[in-house]
Amino acid sequence: MVKMKKSVTRTNIVWQICTYAILLLVILAAVFPAIWMLSTSIKLPTEQYDIPPQIIPDTPTLGNYVNVLTNSKMFDAFVNSIIITVSVVVITLLISILAGYGLSRYKFRGHGVLKIALLFGQMIPSVVIIIPLYFLVAKTGLLDTHFSLILADLALTIPMGVIMLSSFFETVPKELEEAAKIDGCTGIGALFRVVLPIAKPGLISVAIYTYIHAWEEFLFALNLSTSTKTRTLPIAIHMFAGEFAVDWGSTMAASAIVAFPVLLIFLSCNRYFVKGMADGAVKG
Repeated sequence: MVKMKKSVTRTNIVWQICTYAILLLVILAAVFPAIWMLSTSIKLPTEQYDIPPQIIPDTPTLGNYVNVLTNSKMFDAFVNSIIITVSVVVITLLISILAGYGLSRYKFRGHGVLKIALLFGQMIPSVVIIIPLYFLVAKTGLLDTHFSLILADLALTIPMGVIMLSSFFETVPKELEEAAKIDGCTGIGALFRVVLPIAKPGLISVAIYTYIHAWEEFLFALNLSTSTKTRTLPIAIHMFAGEFAVDWGSTMAASAIVAFPVLLIFLSCNRYFVKGMADGAVKG
């Protein structure tokens, strides 16, 4: 009996070791591209093709970052990305709050069909709609404008926002709204004063999803912006690639700069997400 227990224990230990080893390999495979990007961004051109390659260069330099940050075209692209991202996040949240609340609280003919249609729209890849979208935008005279890029992003972020928020709103007891209305609150007042504070985790989730999509969107920006006037950061990175050579140091530095705000948002919003979950549990 004792021998059998020892055998089972050893088997469990072997399985745990194998599991952790596989997880470690997966983590390394996921993290290594980011490490290599940061490593290349601080290398001199002469060190980028060293064999064997080095993660930590012998002479680290911030020249690539200076080259990117002092480039006027990169600054214009940064401003364009800010304008488009902020607009998309604000409009998506406003429409998703109202539409999601309506879907969760009011049952009407075609209610289920509408939800399925929203889900089905998320299954269509952007590459399928880019050609008809390009001709539509060109015909309406909106090509190479911020407005066209904002509309294109909204077509993908609003359906997902509505689906996510309607699910969160359905978890909020209707009795809380009814109690607020008895105290003299209007329907809109109950939504903004009672429902939204409880659904804060959903709002943060939609905002983060929308921000990442708009900030890193590539396909629409590549095809609907034809000049530097509306070029965003993911497209501006391409200018460091010449016809016969690529400035890998500046390219990786620009990529790191583009990725940094996304990482910053995740780190800064994580505690708000946890706090929102706690507040929702207490108020619910």
